[in-house]
Amino acid sequence: MPLVMPSGLRLACFALVALALGCGRSSAERGRGTGGPAVSAAARTTGTQGTATAGPADRSEADGGTAYDSENAGTDREPRPRAETRSSEGEDDSGSENRELRTENLSPARTPEAFVVCTEPPADMICIPGGPFVRGSDDGNADERPRGEVTVSTFHIDRHEVTNADFRRCMAAGVCELAHHYAGFNNDDQPVVAIDWINAAAYCAWVSKRLPTEAEWEKAARGTDGRTYPWGEDPPTCERAHYADCDPRASKPVGSFTPGPWGISDMAGNAYEFVQDWYSPCYRGCPDECGDDCFGTDPKGPCGGAERCPGRDRRLLRGGSWFWESDQVRTSSRRGMRPDSRGHRLGFRCAVDAPPPGPVGAPQPPDDGIAPLTPAEREAFEGVEAEALRARPVDARHWTNSNESDHALWFPTVAGVGGGYLGVGSDQNFSLFAAARSSFVWLMDYDTVVLQANRIYRALILASASPQEFLLRWDSFERKVTEAVVAEAEAGAEDLPELLAQLDENFEAAGNYFHKVAARTEAGAPGSWLADPALYRVVRRLFQEGRVRIVGGDLTRELPGRIAAAQAALGVPMRVVYLSNAEQYFAYGDAFRSAIWAMPFDERSVILRTVSRWLPDRSRHAWHYQVEPAAHFAETLRGGVERFSDMEEQATYVPTGGLSWLGEEER
Repeated sequence: MPLVMPSGLRLACFALVALALGCGRSSAERGRGTGGPAVSAAARTTGTQGTATAGPADRSEADGGTAYDSENAGTDREPRPRAETRSSEGEDDSGSENRELRTENLSPARTPEAFVVCTEPPADMICIPGGPFVRGSDDGNADERPRGEVTVSTFHIDRHEVTNADFRRCMAAGVCELAHHYAGFNNDDQPVVAIDWINAAAYCAWVSKRLPTEAEWEKAARGTDGRTYPWGEDPPTCERAHYADCDPRASKPVGSFTPGPWGISDMAGNAYEFVQDWYSPCYRGCPDECGDDCFGTDPKGPCGGAERCPGRDRRLLRGGSWFWESDQVRTSSRRGMRPDSRGHRLGFRCAVDAPPPGPVGAPQPPDDGIAPLTPAEREAFEGVEAEALRARPVDARHWTNSNESDHALWFPTVAGVGGGYLGVGSDQNFSLFAAARSSFVWLMDYDTVVLQANRIYRALILASASPQEFLLRWDSFERKVTEAVVAEAEAGAEDLPELLAQLDENFEAAGNYFHKVAARTEAGAPGSWLADPALYRVVRRLFQEGRVRIVGGDLTRELPGRIAAAQAALGVPMRVVYLSNAEQYFAYGDAFRSAIWAMPFDERSVILRTVSRWLPDRSRHAWHYQVEPAAHFAETLRGGVERFSDMEEQATYVPTGGLSWLGEEER
């Protein structure tokens, strides 16, 4: 029976061995992060040196790095700008205190050849021991030649391809971007696709890893015995890999097939995997060969893997995919692809040195204070009964083309006030309750079209990790996937056909509107929930934790009173009431007065309303964004005022619009 030591004891033993031997890092390993690697003459081969010739017929015109997509999955678009890394106030996406270091960094034990000894790898990674292996093929395509031996140092590589769930966390942090949502490719456990080399590298850096080099990838796929496929020499079948002849015509969940020689999954088919290297038409023996940069110890390919490589415009893909034929799932098969290419078959996995130079893993998000509802809170919050409303016809003016565009004027007033939030209308509320960091949000309206719009937005927000992804949902290419997201989220709803009809009729107008919302600024700062990833995260988290109620009712009837009673039962003040310009259309009846008096306001509570007034030249109306202390409004109602028009002249207005106050000077 073999002796098995606990991992901590093994680490201690390896450290003692290293100290006793006085092992230092080899010169070859020290050179991994510098220019070109040292070239070992012994590692070169004298195999076939013929010039590159055209490979077998492809399924696109040499693909040209354009990532051609099948007719039922669309075509790639022009590359989008790389997402800027952002973090909300107080958030540090690179803080090492949020990551777990799983390997010992000091004096690692080494083999007699001076390679680091494999110990326990970081979570969900496999350690590949340093040493030589057989790379390439003289029987495959010209770009795989010549077959020969190269050496890589010990490293770790991801056990599985990066999944949608993994990548969404990077998108939520504002680091990564997705090109498209392809139907059939969006489950959490499927490999993420529709990413380019740029975003693959950005993700690996975000988790303190890197893309594997081509040599590392091939050693991980074929082991040290030169095998043709990860499983050996038997020909491909749909039980061994996922390629063009297999069903479904989409990627399968990671880990669906028997692992290869080191226990690594999906290195044949499923998603094509970007690696670090620039593409060359052969290793040696053809025009534009890679040459010495592809030989020796730890080769990094043309230009030593530098960010720019004159004369090279394609990065490398390895492993084949569900879209291509079985010939490309060979361990030595190579394919060049433009680094800005995206498609429904392009994925990746990450690697890291052994031992890692620092903590490995995604940064932990900061505690945002948005917790799940307690049972008592849920009972009070969800127990409020909506009113029966008359169905209204679908009308795009109710939800896509709001002409109130300057809600950021209220940000200084509501910033961080917390508490309850009550608002009428649709997405304009999102900017306000996010800025306020409200704990309970009531979105009410008497118009079923507005209520349905909010439910559509909720479904898409929950499915979209970032503002960029939410905006992507409104791309014409995304239409069917967006409809499927809403249909799944609202499955079982009696009015689902109306929801989908509304989405279909207003899809283009809504997309145009939301792109305008995402471009809003105020005094040089982001001016909406879609312009600021930090505000978007608050909106999404509140929806995720069930702290936003979308409920139908009329301001002049029973619902506001029910909300007031529920908010009081929750023991949290109602801090913000947003009325838009609704008061221009009704008188203050008994039900409305009673609801305002019953609201659990405190000294920080405010009423927000918009007021439309003519410009001095009478050319058009301008919106005034008004603030009134809630206590002042409640007292005014006790004085018998009948309509808002009876008191609106008391407010101080800027003739061309802007912020105005009623009841006291600006705080």
